[in-house]
Amino acid sequence: MRFELTPHQYIPRNIEGQDWLCGDLHGQYEALQGALSEVGFNSALDRLFLLGDVIDRGPKSRELLIWVLSTDYVHCLMGNHELVFAASSFNVRYRDKHRAIGGEWVDHIDFSEYRKLTTQCVQQMPLTITLACDDGSLGLVHAQSPADNWQDVQQAVPSDKFAVDCTWPWNRAQGSDQTIASVTAVVSGHIGTANVIQKGNQIWIDTLEQTGKMTLVPVNDIFDWVRRYTSDG
Repeated sequence: MRFELTPHQYIPRNIEGQDWLCGDLHGQYEALQGALSEVGFNSALDRLFLLGDVIDRGPKSRELLIWVLSTDYVHCLMGNHELVFAASSFNVRYRDKHRAIGGEWVDHIDFSEYRKLTTQCVQQMPLTITLACDDGSLGLVHAQSPADNWQDVQQAVPSDKFAVDCTWPWNRAQGSDQTIASVTAVVSGHIGTANVIQKGNQIWIDTLEQTGKMTLVPVNDIFDWVRRYTSDG
C-alpha cells in the first residue's frame, strides 16, 4: 500500500452521554438515521462508533461516507471495503476489485472527490479502537482481533499485514470460544449473520444484510452480554 493507516486509537470514556455501537451499514444512510431517531440518540451528548464497511452495495454510499467523515460525534473503523476503496485511488489494479465488491458508485464521482474521500478515510479511520467505559474497556475492530492479547493490538505498528488481519479474516467467529486478554470484550462487524455471534468475550454484530435490521447497541448491553456469558460458563 502507498499509504499508512493508524493501527490503534484510544478513546476515553463518555462522561456525559451514551456510547452506541453499530455494525456494517453498506450505504444504508436513511436506515441509520431512522435507527438513531428510534433509539433517541442525543447528538449533543452521545457518540456513535461504526465498525467499518459503511460504503458499497447500498444506495447511498457517498452520502453516508461524507456524513461519517464530517460528523464530530461519529467514530468509524477502517473496514475491508474502505481499505480497498482507499487502495483503489492510489493503485489502479484495485479499482476492478473495488467495483466487484459493490464499489460502482465511485464511477459517478470525479477523481478529485474520489481522492479527497479516500484520503479522509486513511486519516480518520483507525484499524482498531480501545474504548474506555464505566465497566471496563472495549476493543473495536472490523473483522476480528488480530492478536490473542489486546495489549499487542494497542502496541501495533503500521504494516500491510496488520491492516489485512484487522479487516478480512473471520476464523475466530467460526472457532471455539476464546477470550481475548487485556480487554473486557472485542466487538466486530464484517460477518453477515442473522443473530449476534458471541465467542467468549468476542462479539460480532453485522446483522443488517441478512435481516434488514441493523444492530445498534449501547455499550452497556455489551458488558451485560459478557457478564451473562461468564456467569453461564
